[in-house]
Amino acid sequence: MDDKALHNEQRLMRMMRKTLTSIVRDTSPRDGNPSPLTEITVLGIKDCLMVISSREAELARLTGRTLDERPHFTDETPTSHTVKISRIPKKTH
Repeated sequence: MDDKALHNEQRLMRMMRKTLTSIVRDTSPRDGNPSPLTEITVLGIKDCLMVISSREAELARLTGRTLDERPHFTDETPTSHTVKISRIPKKTH
């Protein structure tokens, strides 16, 4: 698969996961009301989310990305710092 196809599939997986979780959030029971979803539907949604999750992990592995990437704030203190190679003194032998 080429990079564009992998990127499109990643995008599709992300969209499907977000849509399914939005459906679950919108239909979750409130104030003691029963869930409008049947047990079979809930299990089907769980199965779909498991398949999406495993495919996302596989796509991340194929593209060399990790799944633990998180957004960072611009004012967040960095946990590492960069050092310019030109500033490293050369060793004399």
